[in-house]
Formats: sequence, C-alpha cells, structure tokens
Amino acid sequence: MRIFSYRNKLLLRRILVILAVVAAVILVFCVVRFIYLQRYLVFSSGTVYFDYDQELTYENLEQPQLDVSDFPIEMVDPEESVSVGGSDQELKTLSGYYITTAMMQDMTAVNQALEEVESLSALLLDMKSIYGNFYFASPLAGANTASADLSAIATLIETLDREGRTYLIARVPAFSDSNFALANQSCGLPLSSGALWMDSNGCYWLNPADSDVQDYLVSIAQALSELGFDEVVFDGFYFPDSQNIVFEGDKQAAVAAAAQAIREKLEGTPIRVSFGSSDANVAASAERVYLASESGAEVAGIVEQLSSSLENPAAQVVFCTASRDTRYEGYGILRPLLESDSES
Repeated sequence: MRIFSYRNKLLLRRILVILAVVAAVILVFCVVRFIYLQRYLVFSSGTVYFDYDQELTYENLEQPQLDVSDFPIEMVDPEESVSVGGSDQELKTLSGYYITTAMMQDMTAVNQALEEVESLSALLLDMKSIYGNFYFASPLAGANTASADLSAIATLIETLDREGRTYLIARVPAFSDSNFALANQSCGLPLSSGALWMDSNGCYWLNPADSDVQDYLVSIAQALSELGFDEVVFDGFYFPDSQNIVFEGDKQAAVAAAAQAIREKLEGTPIRVSFGSSDANVAASAERVYLASESGAEVAGIVEQLSSSLENPAAQVVFCTASRDTRYEGYGILRPLLESDSES
C-alpha cells in the first residue's frame, strides 16, 4: 500500500485544516484574554505583574460646556468695511488731505479743520522737515526734533490709527537733510573744494548712492511703520541738477538704484514704499509716486511719462495740489488741509 495514496492525502488535508482552525481559535482567545487582562496590569519599579484584587470603577468624563458668549462673533457689513494698510492689500485711488510741517505749528487749527471733514479716507503728514527735524519722537540716535507740539501730533496719529478708517501716509524728504549731512559729512554731496553742496533753501543734501544714507531712510520708514503709518513717501527723490557737485557715474542711474535698494530692504515690512519723483526708473520700484502740481496741463504728460513703469496709474499716481482742475480727476488727489507753504 502506498503511504501517499489519494485517500491518505485527503485525510492529511482534513487534519491540517482542523489544526489551522484550532490554532486560529487559540490565537483569538489569547488576544481577547490579553485585552481583558490589560486592566489588571501594574507597572512598578521596572517590573510588570497582574493585580486581580484592585477595584476597577468607571469614571464618566463629561466634556465641559462652552459658553458661546465667551466667543463673540462680530458681523461686519462689507459696505461699511474699510481696507487700509498692509502691502498685500489692493491699491486704491487715494482721495484726502495733506498736512505740511508749517501747518503742524498750529495743531489746534489742524484738529479743528479735521473735525469739519466729513469723510477722511487718506491723510498725508510731513514727518520730517527739509532741514532734518523730525515731527515725532524718533528712536534714531542723534535725531533732532522740530519745535512743534509733538504730543498733539502723536495723539492725532494714534487716534487715526486706532480708528482704522484713515489711510495714513508719512512724507519724508529723502536727500534734503542738513542735520544728518553735518553729522555724517561723508554722506553729503561734496564740492570740488571739499565743502558740502547746499541748495537755494540753505539745505545740505545726501548722496543717494551712499549705503549709509539708504540705511538711514530705511530706519526712518521702520520707525514710521511702528507709529502706525501705512505708507511712507520719500519725497524729492532725485539728484540735484548742479555741475558743481563732484560725483562719478550716472546720477539718474544712481537714484534709480537707491530706490530699488530701499524697496528691497523694506520687503516684508507692513509699510508701503513710495517716492516723490517723475522718473520712470524710480517709479518702477515704487508702490506710488507723489507729485506736487498746480497746473492741470501737466497731468497728461506726467502720466504718460510714468505709465510704462506703473501697472495702475489711476491708483499709483497721486497729485498733491490745491487745484480744482478736472484734469486731475481719475488719479489720486491730496489737497492741503490748511493754507501754508513754508518749511521749518
């Protein structure tokens, strides 16, 4: 008789199946028993043992009830919301007023005029004079403050920033700064005699290509951002047209490079960077360009000159003017809050 006959093979297969079923049952039993006995496991001093005498009780852990009043939801009407500040916001065509350093000599008149304004969507303030005097408590070392009511100016800025409905713009003369030039003469524009160049207002100017000058302007912008300003305008952003100034290289290219460097150094900060310039190369690095103009006949030519560098001229060109000429309409317009022209 053959050991592995068909009958024997069939019997062996049945035995294997039975053994597999028995092994599976034993495995399931062991798993269930292990899960059941887990509650009696005790870990102590690096050893593990079963304690069947411990009392096991069920504890009902109820989730704490949240009071909805602790999480108020404020419903905002989209028609009433105002988007101001932040470089990630869409640029809007500006309409508002500007306050010069001369106007700030009488903050009582400024506050009275602002109370009469029905809707103040944008306000520009001159925060440094052409001589380098600051109209705020500047944290910069050696900074000179102007002879004005700085506390009243600070209160105005704080109030407008807290209300959040007014787009705040700080205007700063970029390169006209006698104080900084005298304190850092290597940063000024030299004459062949070695003296510093001075303009018709008796102001010394800074060298746009100097990295220390650029860092100085960046520091001013950062300080203004901390005060609550949404945008800074570096005004007079050009190289003086004088043959007496000793400078090697392309003056116009140096100014454009300075604008780009300042813009790059302020990347990542919440304040927008704009320039007071009609140079298309400078405009290429600007959020907006601000121009003083009282002749509506200039508007078309200025816009055409800048349009190649601006994606949205209607929002990016801002005229600071007292004129009511309709040719300014369609672009940003800031008008003087008070009648005053002189600098301090």
